[in-house]
Amino acid sequence: MHGLNLIDSRSHFIPQSGKTVDVPHLSGNVYSILRESADMAVTLFQSALQKLTIDQPFYDHLVHNLLLSYKLLIEKLLKQGDTSTALDFLRAALRLEIRGDMAEDSTFLRKFAGAFQSLGIVFFQKNLNEASLLCYRKAISAYPTPGSYVNLTNSLAATGQRAILSDFATEITPDQLGRHLFIACVPKSASTFLKNLLVNLTGYRDLFTVYAAGQT
Repeated sequence: MHGLNLIDSRSHFIPQSGKTVDVPHLSGNVYSILRESADMAVTLFQSALQKLTIDQPFYDHLVHNLLLSYKLLIEKLLKQGDTSTALDFLRAALRLEIRGDMAEDSTFLRKFAGAFQSLGIVFFQKNLNEASLLCYRKAISAYPTPGSYVNLTNSLAATGQRAILSDFATEITPDQLGRHLFIACVPKSASTFLKNLLVNLTGYRDLFTVYAAGQT
């Protein structure tokens, strides 16, 4: 299967009403058609996105719909055994970002992250653990949830890799590194006492606490 090329002849598929098409909730035959022709759905939403800028109202909705279309296509390709092409489309999906009006909408971000969470599970079940790791990290960067961390831990164990700082501190940018002190302790190891002591001695601000998967 070759990569999809955007061509003008597809433009007549693009809705002209200005309203977004919410793929998971499409009714009747339209969603069935998109499920049967995931590559057409990808082309449709790619074409639509080219006609919008980030500041336009429905930009983020189209990004989300494109992600869902990628998800359908990736699942189809994996079922066909075309792992290489599926990974190509995964790389395209990982480049998607919510940067418009919905960037502060937690419900919308949760759905966006949930699509990557679901993709991660699909790859994990296919023993494509590196790909699942990328999906879970993308989900966490968009909207961290306890489930994402549990799945991330499973993928890390499967790949034999260690967690990285951004897995648990998504709001810290690379240029801020070196100005934060992280304490990793097992439960019931006087970690709170140690944290309070260091705060008092160094003047560092107590910022947040992260509970690792499996901790009681």
